[in-house]
Amino acid sequence: MSHPSRTAWLRSVTLALAGCLILGSGSLRGQEEEECQLEGKPEYNNGIEALREAREATDPAEASAAYQKAYEELEEYLNGDEPTPFILAAQAQIGLEAFEIADALIDRFERLAPECRATVAYNTRYNAWVELYNAGIQAYQENDTEAALTAFDLANLMHKDGRSLFNTGYLYEQQGDEEKAIENYRMAVEAEGEADQLRDAALSLAQLLMSRGDTEGAVAVYEGFLERFPDEVVTRIRYALALAEAGRAEESTAIFDEVMNREDLGADQWFEVGIGLFNSGSYEAASDAFAKSRADASYTFRKEAMENLVNSSVEAERASAVVALADTLIAWFPYEQFEYQLLASALAKTDEQARALAVMQDSEMLPVLLRSTQMSEAGEGQYVVRGLVDGREGTAGSTVTIPFEFLGADGEVAATEAFSLDVPGVGESQSFRFTVTSETALVGFRYGAAQGL
Repeated sequence: MSHPSRTAWLRSVTLALAGCLILGSGSLRGQEEEECQLEGKPEYNNGIEALREAREATDPAEASAAYQKAYEELEEYLNGDEPTPFILAAQAQIGLEAFEIADALIDRFERLAPECRATVAYNTRYNAWVELYNAGIQAYQENDTEAALTAFDLANLMHKDGRSLFNTGYLYEQQGDEEKAIENYRMAVEAEGEADQLRDAALSLAQLLMSRGDTEGAVAVYEGFLERFPDEVVTRIRYALALAEAGRAEESTAIFDEVMNREDLGADQWFEVGIGLFNSGSYEAASDAFAKSRADASYTFRKEAMENLVNSSVEAERASAVVALADTLIAWFPYEQFEYQLLASALAKTDEQARALAVMQDSEMLPVLLRSTQMSEAGEGQYVVRGLVDGREGTAGSTVTIPFEFLGADGEVAATEAFSLDVPGVGESQSFRFTVTSETALVGFRYGAAQGL
């Protein structure tokens, strides 16, 4: 039995890290409340003017010099109890990218002027968070994981936001630091935000806890999240799986039955429901859920949606209904043995053993092996394709060019890209990625025969 493709869920992780940049605002919570009155003494004017010059400067060196001047003008007033110079000095330190110093200055400002915490202090922290979050996104898109992690860590210092906390947890988990991953995921789940901003953190935290044998801890995470967001169907499915793992089968089954009878779910939700049902062993229901997700144009041509429908249908003894789709997967992704395995399984279930054997023999003769090829949106009309390539006899150490086609929701080719791929040595594997830009929203891709073999 093959496991369902989780690319969509992991991709939501990828989308969170590589989403659109957030635009900053000078007044994110509106105008200051009336009771927040800050005294603008004449002796602060030089610092205020330097801050203005820094923000208007187009040359980074000039801006840095102006921020430094602003801080120096204000520094002598940081020994008193007047709050205004502390927030101004904090803004100067943010401009100098000295975020730890800025954090301490804002803390002092909040103690001196608690009535301004929700307005002036919040806006200062949030705007710094925006800059750091965007820097982390940019670094991640450029494959600089360490720089991304540094930026997200600093963003969390300035402001606790579920998005950056989740990204930090995800990157720590990728590095194998489960303790820091759990810490950041937990803070993300507890942060203020909308359900779609916090869901991935709850799912990732619970899964990580379950992988460590803490099923009850995972159940508690789901229960806490669902108390805040009771209509979160994806989380309810994962909650049902955790309940089953915890031996609470009756509660788990009731949730699955309730979800399958709903008529208000979108394609993303049906896809997640399918994964949950497959993992619970409910293959027929999983097949139904994946079919419902593919009824939406945004999922019809998605690789993992096609794979999961075939996989679940084979397990549900519905193989005859998906043989043609399995054939399409091989035609669209001719160098991935997983697709051949799916077709062979479907053929074997329909008593076509001879053809199933021939398909598996074909897979052993592939000149190039690709694995886990997937596409994710990177924002602003950009899409990232990534995967793994394995070395094989005859092509190891060579460079091959593979033509990719990218599909819009209507199934028509909206963009093309010929990607040159360096094949590693025999027995070795290496990752690859490239970016494609399209004015048309892309929902799927396929590739053809490699050139240079």
